[in-house]
Amino acid sequence: MAANKDVTSYTLKQALAARVGDHVEIAVEAEDGTKFKIVATSEQLEALTGDLETILDADDAEA
Repeated sequence: MAANKDVTSYTLKQALAARVGDHVEIAVEAEDGTKFKIVATSEQLEALTGDLETILDADDAEA
């Protein structure tokens, strides 16, 4: 992802997920108290999961 001056970064405090009808909702709270919800399709989350697994596998290989 390219750097963008319009993007705000938050440090994750907690996140919870639930299926709601045909989509998944992820409730997120940042350490500064900011709360927001992400609404995503199963396909979007599968792609994200694949990206995260690749990142974590690379981290494990470096350790």
